[in-house]
Amino acid sequence: MKFFYIVVLLLCLTGCMNTNNPNQNMPASKNGTYSALAQGYGGEFKVDVVFKDNQISEIFVKEHNETPSIGGVAIEQMITKMKEKNTYQVDIVSGATRTSNAMIEAVRSVFDQGK
Repeated sequence: MKFFYIVVLLLCLTGCMNTNNPNQNMPASKNGTYSALAQGYGGEFKVDVVFKDNQISEIFVKEHNETPSIGGVAIEQMITKMKEKNTYQVDIVSGATRTSNAMIEAVRSVFDQGK
């Protein structure tokens, strides 16, 4: 009887596992540089994303009015995460929600442009 419970427990746990790869639904993007505007806490800023071989090669935010120690740091962290994971589907930075969401929406928009 213990064996039966163990098998049922293992089946239940297997059903709870997240097997989705966050990048599997990312559309392939054509090589090139694409731009979008983001509305952050400090106002609007431009985001440039460079795609090479269906990968995010670079993300640039040249000028912004975000608080340097909060939003500015969040922008850098978001860029690093997005490049590492090759997706805009990354966690937001705590304390900089508006800036993080602005970056996510801008890069999502760029992915749509690069289809």
